Amino acid sequence: MKNKKLRFTLVALLCAFVFAFAGCSTNKPVEVADTEIIEAKDELVLALGLVDNGQFDPKKGWGTHGQIRLTHSSLLKRDADLNILGDLATTYEISEDGLQWMFSLRDDVKFSNGEAVTIEDVVFTYEMLKEDGIKFDLSFVDNIEVQDKKTIIFNLTEPRSTFVGQLTEIGIVPKDIYDDNYSNNPIGSGPYVVAQYDEGQQLILEENPHYYGTKPQFKKLTFLLLSEDTALAAARAGEVDIAYVPTAFADQKIEGMVLRAFESIDVRGLVLPTVKSGAKGLTSGNEVEVGNDVTSDIAIRRALAVGLNRQNLIDIVLKGHGQKAYSLCDKMPWFNSDTVVEDGNIEEAKKILADAGWIDTDNDGILEKDGLKAEFDLYHSASDQLRTDIALVVADMAKELGIKINTVGTTWDEIFLKGKTNAVVWGGGRHHAHQLYTMYSSNAIDTGINNMPNYQNPKVDEYLQKAMNASSQEEANKYWKLAQWDGETGFSLLGDAPIVWLLRFDHTYLANEKLDLGKQPIVSHGQEWSILGNITEWNWKN
Repeated sequence: MKNKKLRFTLVALLCAFVFAFAGCSTNKPVEVADTEIIEAKDELVLALGLVDNGQFDPKKGWGTHGQIRLTHSSLLKRDADLNILGDLATTYEISEDGLQWMFSLRDDVKFSNGEAVTIEDVVFTYEMLKEDGIKFDLSFVDNIEVQDKKTIIFNLTEPRSTFVGQLTEIGIVPKDIYDDNYSNNPIGSGPYVVAQYDEGQQLILEENPHYYGTKPQFKKLTFLLLSEDTALAAARAGEVDIAYVPTAFADQKIEGMVLRAFESIDVRGLVLPTVKSGAKGLTSGNEVEVGNDVTSDIAIRRALAVGLNRQNLIDIVLKGHGQKAYSLCDKMPWFNSDTVVEDGNIEEAKKILADAGWIDTDNDGILEKDGLKAEFDLYHSASDQLRTDIALVVADMAKELGIKINTVGTTWDEIFLKGKTNAVVWGGGRHHAHQLYTMYSSNAIDTGINNMPNYQNPKVDEYLQKAMNASSQEEANKYWKLAQWDGETGFSLLGDAPIVWLLRFDHTYLANEKLDLGKQPIVSHGQEWSILGNITEWNWKN
């Protein structure tokens, strides 16, 4: 290893804050006064949405949205302040050139079947996912060395600053058990084990008796896989202890339940095709049409970026439960705060359009340029109320700018086929910067659903690649910020604006007034999973 090292030591978390009844396996009366009897609750019923996405298998994406903490362990994890800590690893070191990552592993960890978690299980998991290459891109890992029973070294072909994010998301699976049917009987080393799974109906987790960390107070979690409307009805009926509710309904009053609202980096905005029509491309391996003659004009994108009123949008569709968004990563260490624009500026938006030659020649309220109307379709998921509401309000706001937007509610399958020729209400926001690369790098075009606007800027590509290949997070953040705006160009709203980000919505839940959800970080994309990362801190207040 090189001389300069980044290092941490995992400090064991004390569980003294857990109530004395946290280890009970059934509801057991606890005497706290001469006449008062309190039930020590150790089971929860939750309606948070589709928490089974990925079906407990990292190869299918389990872990990419934070739900790994329920059933699996990873080498690293984040705390409530987003600091990187050890999970299976006790210490780690990164060489100065960023090409070697060395981990020392715990030796007291068992899978839920009682078998020890070995260094061979770690190697197997990473090599399996590298070979698969779909949910986790590990192509930059050259080889993995086992130095001894507790020490493992990842040798990289090039530095990769975003590797640390994957190290917090990849759940370790048992080498001798894992196969194509793993989802039917997942074996992990997290605080819970899958006891029952009825696809589309419910998921039941029970305490893993072999878990090495802080024991959860709640020994059984029953997730009802309900739609947002049905979850709210279940909350009203008193059938759940916590339910995710859309912000539009978050202020409803239900006896015994209170609103828990958490600030997020879960953002929504408009993906706008940046190339003219007539091209071909790929989305998730399917050939699709590419390009839009209206949104490919940068003046249209910039006018929307400054002309749409984000606060009004928040007040209307979120009932105030959110914040303005100017990027994919507001408030993160890699956010370039210089890119914040004055929004709701209708006069500036109109000037941008007029200077670019967009004029309403026939007085129908819609601008034209070279015989082309400033009109395009905006696709959104019909089953997602928030995206639907955003689309409708944005379309109404755009009229004042002289832009006609036709909203189209449909399925995600249809959106992925039509999304490169039309605008789309898009989302994102993670605790690491890798999405900046997948959404804006030209190298990501035609891979999966990445870079939907087909955005290409050589200078941005240069900065993004330098950020990815940085040997330290500080160096990476410098280039992430330059990619957003270097004073002359970038993908931010000051620059090319291929995605016009609009709002960050609070994740809102109705929860039993006695349920304490612990200290939550600023939560990331995916309201179904984001609050579950600290599940072992949850407790029942009496």
